[in-house]
Amino acid sequence: MKYRFIPAFIMLLAGLITCILGLVQKWPVHTNLIALAIVLVVFYVVGQIAGQIIGRVQSERKAMEELEKKRREAEEARLKAEEEERERLEREEAIAKESERRRAIAEERYARTHGGGAAEEYDDSFDEDAFDEDGNYIGD
Repeated sequence: MKYRFIPAFIMLLAGLITCILGLVQKWPVHTNLIALAIVLVVFYVVGQIAGQIIGRVQSERKAMEELEKKRREAEEARLKAEEEERERLEREEAIAKESERRRAIAEERYARTHGGGAAEEYDDSFDEDAFDEDGNYIGD
């Protein structure tokens, strides 16, 4: 609807030019009116075609912008998901490393206390509750 005045503007501009041309050339009034009528009809049709073309081009441009915007948003969402996944994996790796470190400490303590060592080597800070019935380390 924004382009509804295009045909009228083109038609009236062509009519103005025709009138000025008829006055400058000193055409008879009858000839000038016939030329004006033909010019108005022809340029009204030309204006309709121009308005349709402009409207179509604008709507296609708008559709392309929307498509590009959606593509950009999808790309940003994908990158954000990848970043979150990478951070999650890094956290899991850090947790696994810490768990391995604690398990190694616990195994060392267990080996020291249950390895048949002398009484003076006994470390009473060892917590036997840190292991489940299978001997797996579950924490301090």
